[in-house]
Amino acid sequence: MKKTTIFTWGYYGWGNATPQLVEAVDAVETNRGFEPPNFVDIRIRRTVRAKGFVGNAFEKVLGPSRHRWMKSLGNNFIKTRTGPAIQIAEPSAADELLDLAQEVASHNQRVLFFCSCQWPRCDGEIACHRCTVADLVLRAAERRDESIEFVEWPGGEPGFVNLDVTPAVFSALKRGRMTVPLEGTPDLAKVAGLPWGTIAMLHSGYEQLHRIVGPAIWQTDKWSLPVFPTDAEGLPEYERAAAKLRTSLGLEPASV
Repeated sequence: MKKTTIFTWGYYGWGNATPQLVEAVDAVETNRGFEPPNFVDIRIRRTVRAKGFVGNAFEKVLGPSRHRWMKSLGNNFIKTRTGPAIQIAEPSAADELLDLAQEVASHNQRVLFFCSCQWPRCDGEIACHRCTVADLVLRAAERRDESIEFVEWPGGEPGFVNLDVTPAVFSALKRGRMTVPLEGTPDLAKVAGLPWGTIAMLHSGYEQLHRIVGPAIWQTDKWSLPVFPTDAEGLPEYERAAAKLRTSLGLEPASV
């Protein structure tokens, strides 16, 4: 039985860069041999400050054929502000999301469902209702004897990437800079698809340092790699820190 992959994602930080977001996601999926994905909005409300995701703004960027709003899978606590912190409005709608994933899979597409929260988990504990939605869909798949996998976009197993940086950027990174700017026109299929917890080997002349990074983000006028803070020293410690980070933030896949 072929396993269907469904991506989860939080749009935190992308509110002013939805065209660049779509460009990056499409480049990654095309490079993997898939058609551009379908996005599913699982927010119960769309009145937000992020201009790229207010109302139907994101749908306008994507086009209606690649966007669906499923507020039935939204967190009702956002409305009520009473009771448990996560209350899925209509848990049975998980079957609809699974149906959609199977439908688009027949067209060589995958589903990426999203809300606003930056991370699925915090210190291993659920921090976003997209975790609960994923669990509901996993249970639905188990009942239907279907094989699916959930993973935070862009998925993949972390490895290593070598990058040359300018002396100024190298010095800034040593002092604690939290992004690695990518000069010129980077290969989005590569840098936007870097798995969370990738270890960047950064070079400037004869100097080298390591940093834990994630997939490329758009900042004002260029692409950059986000850097995660760590006290690690030496490659083995960086590898352990990256593995711990993925578990802590909920970035490892789950499947049935």
